[in-house]
Amino acid sequence: MLEVNSSQRNYLVAGSTGLIGNLLTEQLVKSNNKVIALTRHELSSNNDLLFFQKIDFENEESFKDKFIGISDAFICLGSTIKKAGSQENFRKIDVDYCFSLAKAASMAKVPNLSIVTSIGADSGSNNFYLKCKGEIEDKISELDFKSLSIYRPGLLIGAREEKRLGESVGQLLQPWLIDPLLRGSANKYRSVKGIDLANSLMEYSGKQQGKKFYYFEDLIRS
Repeated sequence: MLEVNSSQRNYLVAGSTGLIGNLLTEQLVKSNNKVIALTRHELSSNNDLLFFQKIDFENEESFKDKFIGISDAFICLGSTIKKAGSQENFRKIDVDYCFSLAKAASMAKVPNLSIVTSIGADSGSNNFYLKCKGEIEDKISELDFKSLSIYRPGLLIGAREEKRLGESVGQLLQPWLIDPLLRGSANKYRSVKGIDLANSLMEYSGKQQGKKFYYFEDLIRS
């Protein structure tokens, strides 16, 4: 069981088994930080710094106390319509679950919240995916945080547990064929390495007051 020390930074990651959440959790632990990782399945850890906590995303009572004493919370939860099985299920994960987590963090007085959405996120979009990403941005923006960081990456580059054919092809082609053409204001649509996004999440958390959006130029590493 993690003993929360209010004199140091305590981290929580929701979505720790996905591409970005997993990379972020690894980087936080490598930097000698204690991390609570919220999961929907029972998982065990051999690392004294990593504490998996099984929760029910549909039951706020199962996770609201997990945020007590946390200084930095990261919401890396997300799916695809294909994996979710329907638009309704996708929205439940990418909007409802994420908002429930953010609301629990706000109620627990967590000062710093970071969430990963998508480039093009817009609650008024005709694209269902981007509309949902925009909706969660709008909803969490109404909550009270000292620092709210919203990350809008383009195509994410990295190995996933599940195979997504379209993304796999995109990962092969975009960095070489498309990204070089995206210059100036269009560079925010470039692909982003998962490890770069994970490192940025860790680095920028709590760095600014109020709400800030992060794009490609904020995430690249030399």
